[in-house]
Amino acid sequence: MHWLAWLAIVDGCLAVCAQFSRKVGYYRRLLRFGVCALFASIVTLLTLPALWAVGKRASGNWVAGRAFYYSTLVLLGISVEIEGEELLDQACPCVLVGNHQTMFDLIMLGRVFPKQTVILAKRSVSHYPFVGWFMRLSDDIFISRGNKQSSSDMFKKASEELKSKNVSVWFFPEGTRGRFDDGPDMLPFKAGAFLLAYHAKVPIVPVVAMDFHNLYNKRKFWSAPGTFKIKVMQPISMEGVKEEDLKDLMNQTRDRMLVELKKISPPRIAID
Repeated sequence: MHWLAWLAIVDGCLAVCAQFSRKVGYYRRLLRFGVCALFASIVTLLTLPALWAVGKRASGNWVAGRAFYYSTLVLLGISVEIEGEELLDQACPCVLVGNHQTMFDLIMLGRVFPKQTVILAKRSVSHYPFVGWFMRLSDDIFISRGNKQSSSDMFKKASEELKSKNVSVWFFPEGTRGRFDDGPDMLPFKAGAFLLAYHAKVPIVPVVAMDFHNLYNKRKFWSAPGTFKIKVMQPISMEGVKEEDLKDLMNQTRDRMLVELKKISPPRIAID
């Protein structure tokens, strides 16, 4: 366990230096973030055999998330408050859609990620060392698009896997992290989550995470403890929805989520 002692020594030295440099304090917290990720990975690998034995492989993501969240609560001092958490269990199986801001979204996911929920990713990701292996062990869903296959057909095939596994799927429909200098906002949505929900005939559940600016800002080398708020919105039924209606439904969902994002986000502090 000598490496733990060395890690503690490094952390202590960085804590002293952080009194004189915000940048050092920022990197100290990133180091702690990495330690939490390592801890969560070890816990999950130790529990996966038991999850396999009881037929709950897809809950590997839940175990990883909770282990990560509670370790960051201790080491980073970021707590998460959820409004409407009961809706997560009521709507399963479903397609969950959330706004995407920073890598610190993992803390939010760690707290809100439901049991028996998986991630949908490109099939090529399944071959990545460590990440791909873990995703395979957790029964995540991988998709690949053939040369003559439309997006709709691709997600129709993925929906069959969702139904056969009886799991929910998490999406960041913006497709990438959105960074906005003028206040909380969201990028336009991509259609994948809505196509998947349409073909699987499961509800869409919007999950809105508040603006992360006051707790984390990469460009300003800023990271601070605090409380992070999440709002789980009412599920959106796909019953009676036609495929040609999906674009309007997608835009309406984004607009409603943006309203909630601005409502639950605190005023931004000035970071010099």
